[in-house]
Amino acid sequence: MPRFTFDPNKDAANLAKHGLSLSDAPLVFNARNKLTLESPQGGEDRKMDVALVELAGVVLVLVYVLREPDEVRAISLRRASKQERKLYAHWQDPR
Repeated sequence: MPRFTFDPNKDAANLAKHGLSLSDAPLVFNARNKLTLESPQGGEDRKMDVALVELAGVVLVLVYVLREPDEVRAISLRRASKQERKLYAHWQDPR
């Protein structure tokens, strides 16, 4: 089981901007129905998970970096944009 970490200042900023705490990152990361995309930025190998979080009933986006050996460093957690929700819905049901 990975260990989830984040910068406390980044968490405060994320909470103020998006109304979500980075401490909730496992809700998206551990979702069975998540879509994972590459999201490189500034030379970092960032990942972006998009998942319907049943508990909240909304599609959320988690941006993070995998660190060795088993650390998930959360960078951002927010509600998915309209475009991201469409991408996720199409991935779930590609008809």
